[in-house]
Amino acid sequence: MQIICSILVVNRVPLRKQKMVGFYDLNTEILSFIITLLATSANGATDLTRLSATCHKFLNLSRSTEVLKVVNFHQISVDDYGAHRHLKGLLCVCARAGNQAAQSMLGKALLLNDAFFWRMILEHDLPLLAQNALASGLLRDQKLVRRFLCDASDEDISVMRTPLLCYMITCLGYDLASLSGILLAITNMCSYYLEKRVNLVHDVPMLPLRGVNMALAWLTPPSGRAHRARVLKLYDVLFSGR
Repeated sequence: MQIICSILVVNRVPLRKQKMVGFYDLNTEILSFIITLLATSANGATDLTRLSATCHKFLNLSRSTEVLKVVNFHQISVDDYGAHRHLKGLLCVCARAGNQAAQSMLGKALLLNDAFFWRMILEHDLPLLAQNALASGLLRDQKLVRRFLCDASDEDISVMRTPLLCYMITCLGYDLASLSGILLAITNMCSYYLEKRVNLVHDVPMLPLRGVNMALAWLTPPSGRAHRARVLKLYDVLFSGR
């Protein structure tokens, strides 16, 4: 170090104080990467909302499609829909960008007959889809409900029997919904998950299989995954082309 300083003095090269790089001085790619990490964290949706409110630069970066697709909504509850009822709110914006968690939450809201989100679909998205069926970023209730069926937790599915049945009957008509078997499939699926929850609460012991004829395995009722797959298969057939 002394040698370097001596050389600088001899050559009369002034020592310059190194300037610290500020957060806002980082290039866009690095900032986008940091924001993406924030969005995918445990409190991603909440933290991203707070960050977006600090300045226009963060707002613009946080509204990129790449970020919106991966926002974590696990800590956000849609039981209180009031905080999310806005066309340009984070929930709706993320759903339009293809965020599956946001789409599942909107699907649940529609099944629970949330008036704001139904009005958004019927008055905003469907008219635009009628003008351009290939338009991106528009939402359809059929796709949102399907996303809920795919991604909803066992607990959510267990209490959604009536809303799901009402939705199917409203969209398909009772005769078609009944004859197709989807009403029965939904009932079986929801009953399975509800019974599973009850057994967990009351800690119902499982009977040992030792000494039991293994042929009884063929009589084992379908798993929750099988029930859900059955509902989705019927759903895709009934709603194809709608």
